Amino acid sequence: MYSKSLIGILAVLLIGVQVWFAHFIFSSPFAGIHIQENKDHQWLITDFETQQVSGDLGIRIGDQVIAVDGKTPASIASVVKWDAVGRAKQMQIIRENVTFTITPTSHVTSYDLCNIFGQILCFFTLFILVWKMPPLASFRYLCLIFLALGILFMSLPSSLRSDGFAKNLVLTSVMLLPTLFYHFFIVFMRERGKSGLYTNSKLLTTLYVFIGLSFLVQLVYLVPSDLTRRVFQFMETTSMVVFVSGFIINIVFLLTLYKKERNSKKYVADIIKTITFSLLISFGPITLLYFVPRVFSVPYIVDPIYSGLFALLFPILLTYLIATKQLYEIDLFVRRLLFMAVMSIIPSVFFTCVLVAYLPDLPFQQIILVFMLGCMFCSAFLFSLEYFTKITEPYFFPRRSLHRDSLRRITDQLSEITTFREFKEAVLKDIVSVLQVYGAAIVFASSKEVDVVCDGDIDERIVKNLTKDKPFQECRRGEYFIYPISKHGEYTSHLILTEEKENTYVSTEDRQWLRTVIGHLSVSLENVYLIRTMQMKMQQIASQIPNEEATDALIWFRKVLFDLQEKERIRIATDLHDTTMQDLFFLKRRLSNLQEDLTPQHRAQIVSMMEYIDIINANLRQSCYELHPHLIKETGIVLALQKLIDQEMKLESFEVDFRVEEADTVERLSLETKRHLFRVIQELLNNAKKHSEANLLSIRLGVSNEQVLLFYEDDGKGFNIDLLDWQDGRISGMGMKQLKSRIISLNGQFSLESSEGNGLKIQAIIPWKEGAAF
Repeated sequence: MYSKSLIGILAVLLIGVQVWFAHFIFSSPFAGIHIQENKDHQWLITDFETQQVSGDLGIRIGDQVIAVDGKTPASIASVVKWDAVGRAKQMQIIRENVTFTITPTSHVTSYDLCNIFGQILCFFTLFILVWKMPPLASFRYLCLIFLALGILFMSLPSSLRSDGFAKNLVLTSVMLLPTLFYHFFIVFMRERGKSGLYTNSKLLTTLYVFIGLSFLVQLVYLVPSDLTRRVFQFMETTSMVVFVSGFIINIVFLLTLYKKERNSKKYVADIIKTITFSLLISFGPITLLYFVPRVFSVPYIVDPIYSGLFALLFPILLTYLIATKQLYEIDLFVRRLLFMAVMSIIPSVFFTCVLVAYLPDLPFQQIILVFMLGCMFCSAFLFSLEYFTKITEPYFFPRRSLHRDSLRRITDQLSEITTFREFKEAVLKDIVSVLQVYGAAIVFASSKEVDVVCDGDIDERIVKNLTKDKPFQECRRGEYFIYPISKHGEYTSHLILTEEKENTYVSTEDRQWLRTVIGHLSVSLENVYLIRTMQMKMQQIASQIPNEEATDALIWFRKVLFDLQEKERIRIATDLHDTTMQDLFFLKRRLSNLQEDLTPQHRAQIVSMMEYIDIINANLRQSCYELHPHLIKETGIVLALQKLIDQEMKLESFEVDFRVEEADTVERLSLETKRHLFRVIQELLNNAKKHSEANLLSIRLGVSNEQVLLFYEDDGKGFNIDLLDWQDGRISGMGMKQLKSRIISLNGQFSLESSEGNGLKIQAIIPWKEGAAF
């Protein structure tokens, strides 16, 4: 957002100023004590800038100050400039004709601690904004608001200790805050499409120039003189008037704009409502309880350190709403906050009454303050309770956390399921893990067949019989628990669980979780059933669609059908590899371990069985490769086809002359086109094995004139193409019909020549733009 050099310079300056101010905090315990000389030439304490100073030091209004650090008050620079005691370590006073010396052992007061807390909070939030927020102009002004607040809190303790530079920064920050807020709002709304928002750039420029000149004028605070006192009194009143006026103008401006936009653009009105609400609860207390009384020269109602802390709520609240993307949900946010505030009234009243009972002499002002602080902290606690509950839930409520996480995972996985077998990984593994049962199964029974998918230690044969002719209700059969999922006119489905491993009953909490999972399963099984039905109908329809002059809609239909077939082949190949082939591997290992304790005759039988397992495994591996030729993606289509042809020539009597022209260009085809070409050549080889009785096959693949060319020729027995029925819906497998459909789905052309005794010739041409990957 900002250049690193600018951020570095600013950080160094702030650290330097903080070190300077810290010197005053730790060396001067007296802060904000106003004294005046009466007609008897006595210096009396007249006011405290914060009541915390009076309580911390044990001094009162009316006490006579006779010496400050051993000097008369008239000779102290802070008294000359501000009529206040500052930068002092010791003070002698007379109260009721008793003289005593005040020498505080601790220089850091509770007032200082409150300001340090506000300062840390401001600069920490500023750091988060600079680090995390997007590089938008509005966030720059939000950063400046936090910077001004941070400088204000940083300067207040030293300002009360009569440091001129700190007083300058305090009054400048007070005037700058309402101006920065107005500027932030204008830029923020413009970034959200409200470009026609009225703004007076000359007014903003005038305000910034006035604030800059005020800062320069207040440099006179560094010189002790009577002029310093008069300038300070004028600038103090001016800064308060500017702040109060700016606050009122901003509120009126926001309310006017909200009235204008609430019916036309609701999202704009919601943003205005958010900022207005934030401004009222943050700057309202200090404006009404401190600045307004001071402007009219009456005692303030609440100590400014407490009402000033509310000023942090606006930028922090706005930052939170923006960062959590809740800016447009302000209505819900406000209702929650108001609910928490109402709930906090009862404990706050109770705590305040207890405090008054123990401290009956407590001033009414402090009683109100205690009640307000109680409401604020109780509301904050209740509001954050939901967040902390979520964080600590895995430790205090592990089952609930486990249920929530597993349910979220199951929901995400169910949304991607298209086949019945996928329920094992998506649902059953979580059910077995969460409920700690030995096994789980889903039974899907239709009028034609019964499908079962299992996970864990559960017998599939027993599971199939459990739901036959049984009422559609939750029940127990022996060691199995049956939970109905859905009942449809054409199918029923059940979830079957074994007993828990610890031989305990399913708890109420687990049952509620399981019912929720079953509800999701019901919807997902319905979707899978519809997908399966649609695929079957699509295959029936596709077998009856003529291939000549296919429309774009039919071409798209064929593409979808082939994609579904390809996904099903990949799923079957993956299941074979991950289940059957792995089972054979472990079976071979167990047989190998048995050889040591057997006789030589039995050992030879074991070796023979292991060799047969290797043959089965090799055949399965070849079947998996034919179902899912992974080499197409890993090494390219040329090597994948070469491996397929080499494997066929090892098992068959024919020879294959396979050539590829412009191999590099062929490899640039899309993965989808490569798979179609692989399936076409695979089917041509299958056709040659089953029907052609050929001795030599010739296959040519290449690219020419922006066309992908495929030629096939064999010297087999051929057939009469007049007897070939392209629309015969009874043709199974791919066959010639699907060969042609694949080419046409790529907007290609397919031609076939054959006659009895003269072999077979096939030519396929695919436009390059249909098959190219880039």
